[in-house]
Amino acid sequence: MSSPLRIGIRSNIAELQARIAARKRVMDRAIPGGMRDAKPAVRAALQEEQRVHFNVKQQRFERTWRIGVKSVGVMIITNIMKGFSLHALGGTISPRHGQALLIPINTSAGTRLGAKKFYKLIDWLRREKLTIIKNGILYVRPLMNTSRRGGVAVGSRVSKKFRAKFSGSFKRPSGFDIKLNEHGLTPIAVVRRSINMRKRWDMPDIVHRRLLPLILSAIEQRARVG
Repeated sequence: MSSPLRIGIRSNIAELQARIAARKRVMDRAIPGGMRDAKPAVRAALQEEQRVHFNVKQQRFERTWRIGVKSVGVMIITNIMKGFSLHALGGTISPRHGQALLIPINTSAGTRLGAKKFYKLIDWLRREKLTIIKNGILYVRPLMNTSRRGGVAVGSRVSKKFRAKFSGSFKRPSGFDIKLNEHGLTPIAVVRRSINMRKRWDMPDIVHRRLLPLILSAIEQRARVG
């Protein structure tokens, strides 16, 4: 029987340690560098998921992602849209003050009416006693023409002053469209005690399914180059 083969590597330990240290330095550079390289692809994937899970009407909604990379190799993803977490994760919205929530409808030219302007308009309508609630809908009874000037019959047309304050100008539409029903009323808001928002966003799943492969691929590419 032949004697066992003995292999000594003590003389090569230093070289092996140097190789490992060099590889570690390469990876230390490749991880944050690869994450930075992956940022455009990560942002595009998040925007695509937005289009799948939300009814995206404005492109600025897709531009609400902020992606940063720390030198230690950590990617931080945040969405700066106000209320995004509630829309994404679901929950219940209740009124802070009062007994009900008002959801604007029938906005002029499909524009979004700001909350400050909306409630300022509501306060004015209530002071003028022009609001009526029927079947969970807040209606407005517009002021009608009271003059026969120009041959326009009294009560045949919405008052010009009311129209300007309620609907805005033709050059810069704001507020609400005047759409009179058979009772001479215009819908302005839906009245709700509370609103239940369903979950639309599963971030852990999106990270595992979409983002991690993109990030790992970019890190691997960096490591090859490095």
